[in-house]
Amino acid sequence: MRMNNFVGNLDKTFTWMALFLLGCAGVVIGEQWILWGTRVDYSFGYLVPFFCLYVLYDRWPQIKEILFAEKKEPVPPPPPCSKLWDVPVFIVLFTGLLIFGLGASMRIVNGPNIPATYLNTGGFTILFLGIAWLLSEKNTNGRALSFKERLDFLALFVFPALVWIISGPFHYFVDTRVKIHLLGMVTSAVVATLTALDFSVTGEGNTILMNLPGGQVDRVGIADACSGIISLTACVFMGAFLGATFIQGLLRKLILLGLSLVFAIVLNILRTSFLALWAYKHGSNSLDFDLWGNAAGTAGFTLGSVHDIAGYVAMGITLLLLVALLPFINFRLTRSDEDMLELTERKD
Repeated sequence: MRMNNFVGNLDKTFTWMALFLLGCAGVVIGEQWILWGTRVDYSFGYLVPFFCLYVLYDRWPQIKEILFAEKKEPVPPPPPCSKLWDVPVFIVLFTGLLIFGLGASMRIVNGPNIPATYLNTGGFTILFLGIAWLLSEKNTNGRALSFKERLDFLALFVFPALVWIISGPFHYFVDTRVKIHLLGMVTSAVVATLTALDFSVTGEGNTILMNLPGGQVDRVGIADACSGIISLTACVFMGAFLGATFIQGLLRKLILLGLSLVFAIVLNILRTSFLALWAYKHGSNSLDFDLWGNAAGTAGFTLGSVHDIAGYVAMGITLLLLVALLPFINFRLTRSDEDMLELTERKD
């Protein structure tokens, strides 16, 4: 009877906490929605809620195995996690609640604003992970879970919690100093690439000067959109999602995330080099027209401007490269103990 009451209480607590976090997520979505609609480099944010739900759905069997004891209990059971770990978690959780409440209040009083986005998103992330830790104290069998088991349970919620940082505040983290460095790096790389291809170009700040035949000079400015911020943020999101869904192991996930950053920078340099080369051959104004020299939207079917097409192609290649690397990153030379146990059970 006592065990049934415990299971019922855990189910109710889990349900109420899930509803609470769902409400907080609604506030965060409402706060970031404006950013997604006004910044083309953050339009991927519309996908974030669906991807979060998919990851939670994909990991639901693992959640049930740990929390609802749907996996065979270990014999002997591991030592329970010390309750001392709950003390700092309660402190952090309370701090997260205050941060979220402050952000929500600022949003109500002042309307959409950057500090509110910071606070809402940061507070929600803290609440998400803190609640996940506290829920994993015991499973439905009443056994207190070990420290490792609780960490494994917490790890299942890292992507659904932290991805909101990428879809919101990450913009403000990288949109200043990082953008300036990227602009300079892209300009220098494009000038070096075209010079190596025997084109007469020079760099002047964030502008490429093209010395055309006949003594004419044309200019191509490396604008903010060409700095790589768009591809950087989108690739971080893609790398994080692919790592959370298809990659096993923290180190392997970090490797994929690092590769997504490298691909974003390299392919952005190649894209900008192509645009500069196109401008060298057809004039800088040609970048605003389609591949056939027609203004986008005025000649029936069109793929968009040369500038936009190059961006879409670069992003598509990045995604394909990341997907193609998944089997290699997941490759293991030796089988883990769990794999060997599974093979043994199949033979039996």
